[in-house]
Amino acid sequence: MSINKHIGIPYTTRGFTLVEMAIVLLILGVMLGGLMGAVGQSTENTRRLEAKNKLREIEEALYGFAQVQGRLPCPANWNTSGAEDSINTATGTCTLYHGLLPNATLGLSGGVDENGLLRDPWNNPYRYSVAVTTPNGSRYTGTTGITSIFTNAVTQVVANANMLNVCDINTCAGATMIDVAPAIVISMGNNWAGIATASADELANASGTVLNSTYSVTNTNTFVVAGYSEINFDDMLTWISPHLLFSKLITAGQLP
Repeated sequence: MSINKHIGIPYTTRGFTLVEMAIVLLILGVMLGGLMGAVGQSTENTRRLEAKNKLREIEEALYGFAQVQGRLPCPANWNTSGAEDSINTATGTCTLYHGLLPNATLGLSGGVDENGLLRDPWNNPYRYSVAVTTPNGSRYTGTTGITSIFTNAVTQVVANANMLNVCDINTCAGATMIDVAPAIVISMGNNWAGIATASADELANASGTVLNSTYSVTNTNTFVVAGYSEINFDDMLTWISPHLLFSKLITAGQLP
């Protein structure tokens, strides 16, 4: 016990009790948790914006490649260091039609993985698919084929089983965004940890074939753009429009 020297009244000095300390720590924990959650969401939003901008850059690079080369590139394989893996660029016969982005062929800059493949903001390589054939049997990846595709202008491009289509659900029972896409590029997002943990809609974008036991890619022509969900769906896609491709090829003098 101490004596207050000013007024002579004794008083007892004490600190926080364990209960009071626990309450303080609990409040601090809640505040810190909320702060960390906000920081984490901000980081995720930044990455999604970065991925969106990169997909736009990739889309423009594909159009630019087509304007110069008169065709679209084939996908890259896991061991081609980001270069397209093609058998015959004249006919457009590709080794793969569902594979990885040919970032080296497109001249794209950015971080790459150990196999030279361009990574998205979550360190996953971008997936890239091209239509195997068009209604008249020609390929977008060959100079002869792409000319044949647009012989009767873009009206010749109609949906069929070999064209790439994008729906809002893996069964394509809902809305269809496009069913005549010549090429599609995919960022797998943050929650892609492999086939075992992916949702059905995410599996539609990257399951069916595994390259080098590492990179899972689709083996179908159906892709999904669903509403964003941190747990169930955070894929990001972009695709080539045959109408815009036709216009750009005309402008570049690749088509009469």
